[in-house]
Amino acid sequence: MTTTGNSAAQEIAAAAPEGTPVVKALNSIFGHVLAQDKPLDAFLAGDSAEAKARVAAFLESLDLRPLDAGGLQMASVLEWTGILLMGLARNGVGFDLAFGAEVH
Repeated sequence: MTTTGNSAAQEIAAAAPEGTPVVKALNSIFGHVLAQDKPLDAFLAGDSAEAKARVAAFLESLDLRPLDAGGLQMASVLEWTGILLMGLARNGVGFDLAFGAEVH
């Protein structure tokens, strides 16, 4: 169980060998929505620019648009975004939704 301001990704980073980059991604897209082959935004967070670039390249290979939410401290926000998504889905919006961002 994570605490306020902490995330599972941060706990993984703390348990991993020192210097191991951890990137949080793909927790705000339901699998069946991802499989619909629609343009989607994929949010990611991590402290290593190199690791985030590799994850972003992977996301782009899936025809997703990677959006960098910042350092690993933002992982808790992304995890709560997943919880919000579940709440919306279970309370009338349905499970065919995904969050996105308009970027200018």
